[in-house]
Amino acid sequence: MSSLKNEFQYVAVLDFTGKHIAITFPDLDEALSQANDIETAIRRADEVLKLTIESRIEDEEEIPEPTPLDKIALHDGQRTIVAKCVIKEKIKYDKKTLTLPHDLNLAAEAAGLNFSQVLQKALREELAER
Repeated sequence: MSSLKNEFQYVAVLDFTGKHIAITFPDLDEALSQANDIETAIRRADEVLKLTIESRIEDEEEIPEPTPLDKIALHDGQRTIVAKCVIKEKIKYDKKTLTLPHDLNLAAEAAGLNFSQVLQKALREELAER
């Protein structure tokens, strides 16, 4: 996967013919959910879309181009909505080993400082000055 966009929109089909509102995505077979009312169905469609896209990115699976709304075939009791989500890029962390003067280490631990957060803040400040 070469470039990663972070906003996704796909057509979801809401099926009102059963006991619950079934939610499916013509382009994403594994994206399924259900709801008892339309407001919950809209929210769940967005949630399942986000989980599906995140899963596909993590598993390095294809993310298909969305089918245009006018190309979605509907049956009686069905309607479409556009589900949307934003995927935040996951930050990759590198582990580093460092050496500190003993007294500084003791004082920082006693103060309850998070070494990783303090180092990240100091590095950002240093980089901003350059």
